[in-house]
Amino acid sequence: MPARRVSSITRRMMVGMGFPLAALALLLGVGGAVTINEVVEGVNDRLLGASARAIAETLALENDEVTLDLPASALGMLENDARDNVYYSVWANGELLTGYPDLPRVSTLPDDDGEMVYQYAYYRDYRIRIAAVARKVPRINRPVIVEVAETLEARHALRDRMLVALAILEVLLIAVSLGLLPLAVRWGLAPLKRVLSAMGTRREADFTPLSLDYVPVELRGLVGAFNGLLGRLDAAMQGIRRFTADASHQMRTPLSILRAHVAALRSAKLPAGPAQQSLTDIDAATGRLQRLLTQLLALARAEGAREGGPDLRRPADLAEIARAASVEHAPQAVKMGIDLHFEAPEQAVAILSQPDLAGELVGNLIDNAIRYNRAKGVVTVTVLGDGAVIVEDEGPGIPPDARATAFERFGRLAPDRGREGSGLGLAIVRALADSLGAEVELADRGALPGLRVTVRFPTVSTGVDTTS
Repeated sequence: MPARRVSSITRRMMVGMGFPLAALALLLGVGGAVTINEVVEGVNDRLLGASARAIAETLALENDEVTLDLPASALGMLENDARDNVYYSVWANGELLTGYPDLPRVSTLPDDDGEMVYQYAYYRDYRIRIAAVARKVPRINRPVIVEVAETLEARHALRDRMLVALAILEVLLIAVSLGLLPLAVRWGLAPLKRVLSAMGTRREADFTPLSLDYVPVELRGLVGAFNGLLGRLDAAMQGIRRFTADASHQMRTPLSILRAHVAALRSAKLPAGPAQQSLTDIDAATGRLQRLLTQLLALARAEGAREGGPDLRRPADLAEIARAASVEHAPQAVKMGIDLHFEAPEQAVAILSQPDLAGELVGNLIDNAIRYNRAKGVVTVTVLGDGAVIVEDEGPGIPPDARATAFERFGRLAPDRGREGSGLGLAIVRALADSLGAEVELADRGALPGLRVTVRFPTVSTGVDTTS
């Protein structure tokens, strides 16, 4: 079954609003055209009827004959810029008194005094509009019929001008509406963008519910469901971390006992052979497992600190933190034949951090640099006055295309496959950096082999007391 094409909400809203708007504009256009035609007909018919009545008002009976005085204003009121032709006729008792004898007569003659009848007809190859009015004259049996007709050029010209104006207004209405519609759609979707921004800018593993204060009514169900999902994810992650921490903690005691027994067996000086090799393998395996459990505990602690909660950071001295971490790992460097160098300014480097977590972060970097260094290599720990610490080694480094995934759990690069390690060091560093608001950057050492890791901590003013 082919996948359905996914369209944007903006496009759907524009289509959903544009088609009704176009239909409404078309309906208004049709209705406007009908109204314009009726208005033009009504105005011109009133003028035409007024002209016929003005002639009818002059009818009189003199010496038993119907007379009329055709006023100039009666036909003059029909003059217009289109120079329409005007025709008239007056009929009494079926005889023409005056006017055009071949002017068509209306099909239904009016018979009440003052009754007006309008009708279209053709005269001399022109379409005309006729107004016929009946006028009763004393001692005349049948009403006198007065007809006035005119051609339709003026009506058509006026109607066309009004229709063109209506069309221009319709086009302007549609153009302005289509121009404003995207702005209206974007304005309407602004709350959705704020929700998306709140979702996208939160830190990793931040499961705090989204605030509903700025969420419109239509989106509250969606945001509520998202908050429910966050709550379930938070509970699941808390359970995983508790399990990891509890399992790691519970396994440390039997591992310590196992390593103590291995040490006791070593002191018994077993003869060289399979038994001695097995004892060596058990000792190495328990050491690796103990380190793995220690790092799992550190990772659970780092991710727990990253979850948010109260900000426990305080002013601290980065130089002292890095120096203590270097001293702690100095025996490890000596054991593995690595030369560990430490450089820092004489004055305190004030940062805003949690000293124990910052020390654990720097310690993991030093531990990685020692483990993944070359034989008899050098590890350099440098503290800068701007709140940054740099840890460099002379190992194989990390290729640029692999640095994006270097912070993943249990990530091991190809050159590190045969080295002792768990692949959790940089994952712990990233989790601790996120919880402390620090930035971690991996880079080459220029032309020299190895890896340079730079961690930039938030700084405080140098006048802050870092001993508190």
